[in-house]
Amino acid sequence: MFNGSIFSDIQNHWAKASILAAAGRNILKGYPDGTFRPDAPVTRAEFAAIIYTALPKQSSSRPGITFIDVPANHWAAEAIASAYQTNYLSGYPNRSFKPNQPIPRVQALTALVSGLNYGVTVDPLNTLKKYYPDFGQIPSYAMRAIAAATEKGIVVNYPDIRRLRPNTNATRGEIAAFICRVLEIPSVPYNYIPGIELFILPPQFDAADPFVEELARVQKNNKWGYIDKTGKFVIPPQFDEADSFSQGLALVRDNTK
Repeated sequence: MFNGSIFSDIQNHWAKASILAAAGRNILKGYPDGTFRPDAPVTRAEFAAIIYTALPKQSSSRPGITFIDVPANHWAAEAIASAYQTNYLSGYPNRSFKPNQPIPRVQALTALVSGLNYGVTVDPLNTLKKYYPDFGQIPSYAMRAIAAATEKGIVVNYPDIRRLRPNTNATRGEIAAFICRVLEIPSVPYNYIPGIELFILPPQFDAADPFVEELARVQKNNKWGYIDKTGKFVIPPQFDEADSFSQGLALVRDNTK
């Protein structure tokens, strides 16, 4: 079990819970001197390795490619090849991958959306305008992906929830937070997650999640159901397990069937 003292430099860091969750699953590791370096940038090779370790293995969606700057003995060669073939990451026009280049936040989020095949349910530009005053800094190729990432609740903005800072290099702490959001590990405060609207309801549930697509997953008497923003059950608590809605659908499980 990981505790707050495992890394000497995260005690007061905003992403501490995500860092510990990622470290506990061997997704991210610290350094021999006992630090984690949460504000250090993440390279494209490192991000490929994180995806390879953290996320469920996807089927290849395109044939492999030989990058001119990723030799067969490169420490991340296998992870880079996998990230490319499963559509998380792409290379550059000259068949280079630039493994040592820091990955910007916009690239990291776009990679996650691409590999996980997230879609959008509303006009992307409306979403971006609603949540990000700096949406004009988003490259055109990434606008749809960032809107999808926002709808899925995997964007994490600290300290200002309304500043995407798309072209800033992603830090180790931020990547830990992104991955925890993808894996639905509850480690990121909701006031850092754009697109998730919080409503105050009287305490009446054993557990509850934020609203996604106008519905929130709640647990009552050990069963899961869904409520609207008035607190009224739209789907009564009847499931043993349930996920949040995505594109009008939700995965549920009933142990009796």
